[in-house]
Amino acid sequence: MNQLNVQQRKMVYAAIAVLLIIPIVFLGSPAGEAVGTGGLLAKSRYKNELGEASLGKVDPTSSTMNLVLLGLRGVAASVLWQKADHYKQTKNFSQLENTVESIILLQPHFKSVWEYQAWNLAFNVSAECDAVEDRFHWVKRGAKFMIRGSERNQKVPELFFETGRFFGQKIGRADEKNEFRKFFVNDPDQDQWKGGPDEEINPEGEDNYLVSSKWYKLANEALEYPGVEQHKMDLALFLAYPYRSLMDYAIARQEDGIQEDLDAMSQKERNEAYQVWAEITRKAWEKAYDQWTGQYGQQEIMTAGGGVIVMEPNMDKLQELAEAETTTLENKKEWQARYHKTTNYTYWKKRCEIEKREKMMQAHYMIAEGRRLHRDVGATDDARVYLAQGMELMEGVINQYDREDGSNSLLDDEESMVEEGLKAILVWRHTYEFVGEKPPEKFPLDRLWTSPQFQSQRDDLIDQFQAKFGAGTL
Repeated sequence: MNQLNVQQRKMVYAAIAVLLIIPIVFLGSPAGEAVGTGGLLAKSRYKNELGEASLGKVDPTSSTMNLVLLGLRGVAASVLWQKADHYKQTKNFSQLENTVESIILLQPHFKSVWEYQAWNLAFNVSAECDAVEDRFHWVKRGAKFMIRGSERNQKVPELFFETGRFFGQKIGRADEKNEFRKFFVNDPDQDQWKGGPDEEINPEGEDNYLVSSKWYKLANEALEYPGVEQHKMDLALFLAYPYRSLMDYAIARQEDGIQEDLDAMSQKERNEAYQVWAEITRKAWEKAYDQWTGQYGQQEIMTAGGGVIVMEPNMDKLQELAEAETTTLENKKEWQARYHKTTNYTYWKKRCEIEKREKMMQAHYMIAEGRRLHRDVGATDDARVYLAQGMELMEGVINQYDREDGSNSLLDDEESMVEEGLKAILVWRHTYEFVGEKPPEKFPLDRLWTSPQFQSQRDDLIDQFQAKFGAGTL
C-alpha cells in the first residue's frame, strides 16, 4: 500500500467502500410500502413482528417522547403505565384510553396492556352506565380492543383465548346476560346496524357462545406455531374450551326455551314451536357430543408428567402411545383417569349423551310449559298434566343409570337435573294444594322428594318457593 501513490490509494479506498455498501444494502435496506420488503434485517423484523412503523400519537412535546428519543423506551412505557393507573383510580376514562393507546404504540407485543384495557372498558367503564344498552356498548368496546390485540399478536394464544372468554363469559354470564345475548345478534344501535348484529364482533350473526368457540379454536391453533406456548392453565383444560363453549350454547338454548309468545298461540301452534326449539337444542347437544368425543377426545395432549394421552378411552391408541414412550399401558390409563377428573371429561360426555335424547327434550319442555301454565296463565289442571308427563319422561331417563347398589350415577353427577326435578315436584304439588287437594303419595321422581341424599337441596328450594309464592306446607 505504501508503494501506491495518492491517486491509487484513493481508488482502492473507493473500491473497498463500494464492496462494503453491498452487504449493508443487503442487510439493512429499509422496508418499502409492500409487506415483507426491504433488506434481510427488515424482513426478519417483519417475520418476528419486531418492527414498528411509527410511534403514532405519543405527544411529541411530552416527557415520554423525550425518553423515547433518548432510547429509554421501557422507561417511557413505565411512566405511561403509572399515568394509566392514576387515571383509572380517578375514573378519568377518556385520558385513560388515550394513555393506553400510547402504551400500545410503545409495547404492542406486551399482552398485559391489551388485557388491561379490554377488561377496563368492559367491566369498569361499562359499570358506570345506567342503561343496559350503554353498558353493552362498552362491553363491545372491550371486545373490539381484545380483537385488535389478538390480530396484532398472532403468536400469543392467550389473547385469542381472552377474546373467546369475552364473548362467552362476559356476554353469556353477566347479570345482564339475557339482554346482552339478545343484543349480540340484534344490536341496539339501530342507525348503524339496522336491527342486525354489530358486524365488527359478530359478522355472521351467530350466538355469542358459538363465536366464543371460534375464538377459543384460534387460541388452540396459535399453539401450532413452533416454540409457542400458553401460560394460563394446564394444556388439557386450555384445549377443551372450544368444545365446552358448544355445551354452553346447548345449555343456553335449552334454558332460553321457546321465545315466541306462547299465550297468543293455539295448542297446535305451541306444539309446532316446541318441535322447532327441541330440534335446534337437540342438534346443539349432538354437535357438542360429537366434537367432545370425536375431536377433543381423540386429540393427543401432553400431560404434566405422564407424556402424551388421549381423553377418549381408546385402549389401542393408549397402547400405541405407551410403546412410543417405552412405558406401560397401565401408566397411560392412570394418567388418562387423572385428566378425566381435571377436565370433567366423563361427566360432560355423559351430559351431552343424555341431553341429546328426544325424551329428555320432551321432559324439559313439558316441565317448563307446566310451570308457565301454573305461574303465568293460572291453568292449574293443564299445568298438572304437563308437569306429570315431564316428570315421568325424566324419570324414564334417570332410571337407565341405576346401579346395582341402588344408587344412580346420573343423580350423583347431575345437580342441575336434580334441581329441575325438585322444582317440577314443588309446582306439581302446589297445583293440588292451590285447589285444596292433597297430592298423591306416589308420583314420578318421588325418589328425589324422599331421599335423604337430596334433603338439603329440597329444603332450600321449599324455603325459596314459599318465600316467593307464600305457599303452605309442601
